[in-house]
Amino acid sequence: MEFAKVAYEPMNEVHDKEIKILEKLLEKLENNEDYTQEYKEFLEDVKNHFAFEEGLMQKYDFFAYIPHKMEHDKIINELEELQNSDRQTLKKYFDERFMPWLDNHINTMDTVTAGFFNMVNAKA
Repeated sequence: MEFAKVAYEPMNEVHDKEIKILEKLLEKLENNEDYTQEYKEFLEDVKNHFAFEEGLMQKYDFFAYIPHKMEHDKIINELEELQNSDRQTLKKYFDERFMPWLDNHINTMDTVTAGFFNMVNAKA
């Protein structure tokens, strides 16, 4: 599964790691295998991923911190609510909600954020 790259390599590394974990989870869901551990790992990774970005946004006083964090919070809440859902519900969520959201989020908010980080770091 491929997602766009952004102009700030540490963000790409976090995205790539998360996508690998997501692929393992989706494979377990697809193959009717126990996915409990993979879901926990994915949820924890998403939280770390978002905390990493939010920490940088605060460090560099990013102008769009609040709307970006609100998007993150919304997804974490959804993932926590779905934690004990059945396989079909999770598959539908990832296919119809999470994957399109992630693609859009990377192409919009993360692209702007990464460009900002590069600009700030270039001045340092």
